[in-house]
Amino acid sequence: MVYKKLVKILSEIIGSDDEDITPETELTVDNGIEAIDVAKLVIECEQCFKITIHDEDVHTFKKVGDIEEYIKKIKSDI
Repeated sequence: MVYKKLVKILSEIIGSDDEDITPETELTVDNGIEAIDVAKLVIECEQCFKITIHDEDVHTFKKVGDIEEYIKKIKSDI
């Protein structure tokens, strides 16, 4: 459930098809994902999942799967 929402949010931000995004998709310009897109993604995830993503943690996100695991961990700690 987290993954599907995450992919939907990201695909809307970067204008991509959901099928083009996998857990291994790197958050890089090569994949059409700019730094501003990651910032938008973080904000949208915070609102959608009702969590806080700390700035120092954002720098650890290298792939879509990293964000998914982070959200799952935060949600399980609540």
